[in-house]
Amino acid sequence: MSNPNMMYFEERVDVPLIDLDVTAWLLLVQITGDLPLPSPKEMKQFNLLTLLEVVKDPASRNEFEENYWKRWQEVDDDHWSSDSTDKRTKQNNLTYMDLQYRILARDILDAKYPLNIGTYQKLNEKGKALIAFNIISGGHRYELDEGSSDADWKTFRDGDPSKCYSIMTGTKAAPLKCHWLDIDGEGVNDIVDAMLPAKKKGRQSVTAMLKEKLRIGKENKGNSNF
Repeated sequence: MSNPNMMYFEERVDVPLIDLDVTAWLLLVQITGDLPLPSPKEMKQFNLLTLLEVVKDPASRNEFEENYWKRWQEVDDDHWSSDSTDKRTKQNNLTYMDLQYRILARDILDAKYPLNIGTYQKLNEKGKALIAFNIISGGHRYELDEGSSDADWKTFRDGDPSKCYSIMTGTKAAPLKCHWLDIDGEGVNDIVDAMLPAKKKGRQSVTAMLKEKLRIGKENKGNSNF
């Protein structure tokens, strides 16, 4: 706080590309004066309110509070928190990601970034979809079973991506052409079926998408959370 001229990037959620992009915009609006820095007193209050939310979430608190982390390490491996299929673990993961994406949504508004995933108070459908995709992606890792019949070839990259899609266009993620370990080549056609899907009725054009982004950017202008 004593040296606001020093800026840095920090990856916080499991979507590093958008997170870094939003951070770049956030730093830019501060440099250009579109988002003036608050006073040190206001900064401390801002951080305090965020930390009060953090301590309500076990996973987030585990990252920020040393004594809490040490106690977490003493928990036996047979505790329910070590079971990714336990409903309490799933709820913990959901609570953790909801907080992280709400913080991202807050930064998006402050940065005037051309995307709308909701607010710090509540995510919209796009924000909730990003959380769902994150949970699906995590499941591709946590649900691997070394005792299953497909353990000799299945990796986290062989998970079913059919429930993941672009929140901008609705285009679904493309499945691998074959098992990940059987891929031989580095070209797109070696990895996925590169055939372009038929144009669907009602699909947004590139021009319409750009207009939507500009509209969202104008709506977000002036909605700083500081």
